[in-house]
Amino acid sequence: QSAKFPNGEAANPVYQSKEADCRAAFDKFVLGKTVAGVETYWQQQIFSGREVPPPSRVGDERVIAFVKSTPGGIGYVSVGAPVVGVKVVPIR
Repeated sequence: QSAKFPNGEAANPVYQSKEADCRAAFDKFVLGKTVAGVETYWQQQIFSGREVPPPSRVGDERVIAFVKSTPGGIGYVSVGAPVVGVKVVPIR
């Protein structure tokens, strides 16, 4: 719920596509919502002029590429994704 990391750097999140299995799992277990519930939240934010959702990428490889190339990039990938060149923080 913070837009910055402890060092003050802005966090730049990226979502997986709506069709990704890991997106449904992330939304359920981390955000406590369904994919549709998260989409509804963002539609409300856009309509009220408050915020826009983070960008989304299709596939683990594109999420990893975004995180590597974006200062403060943070995302999530499928279990077992070949993650190289970024810090991994497991969610349990």
